Amino acid sequence: MTTQKLPLHLENTPYSLYGNFGERIAAGLLDGVFLIPVTLGSLYFNSLHLYHYYYTFAVTQLIIAFYCIYLPVRYGNTPGRRIIGLTILKLDGSAITYREAFLKFLPLLSIALLAFVVQCWSIALADAAVFDQLGWVEQTTYLKEFSPIPMWVQMVVIYGYYLATIIMVLTNPRNRSLSDQLAGTVVVYTRCLEKIAEEVKH
Repeated sequence: MTTQKLPLHLENTPYSLYGNFGERIAAGLLDGVFLIPVTLGSLYFNSLHLYHYYYTFAVTQLIIAFYCIYLPVRYGNTPGRRIIGLTILKLDGSAITYREAFLKFLPLLSIALLAFVVQCWSIALADAAVFDQLGWVEQTTYLKEFSPIPMWVQMVVIYGYYLATIIMVLTNPRNRSLSDQLAGTVVVYTRCLEKIAEEVKH
């Protein structure tokens, strides 16, 4: 990986180079809204039969991987970031590859896999006939009875990740998140791309 880094500020520009905390949160929320149909579809099919979770998890993760890996490599951002005006680049200002996109997605994938393992444990111990007769809320409560890890532990992992990300974005001079540190990326304003291209050439 190159040791060259984009500067903290670009010369002769009246604005910041790196996306700020509020705009990154807004972009993340927009991406979450765009993925709501995937979540709702997954919840619906999971409620139809106990063992559907195995299939919906695989399909859901493929869709999310397409959203979080392919789209940033192809277009430089996700739809949420595109609307806000943010683009993901390597730390040296060049376009990201599938390697950086995957590493940036890896923390979320790891959390999803942890939830999947816990859910599989619960499913293996649950009775499919009982599960299929319950309502959606009751199904969720029923599966929690078999969980090997208390819900509060799972929440600590999830919220711990997001808290670490918030702290890093707020304290890092380039507003880099935990996933940015892992992937070697930065999130910049799309309006700065021409200036960045000039900077990279020098």
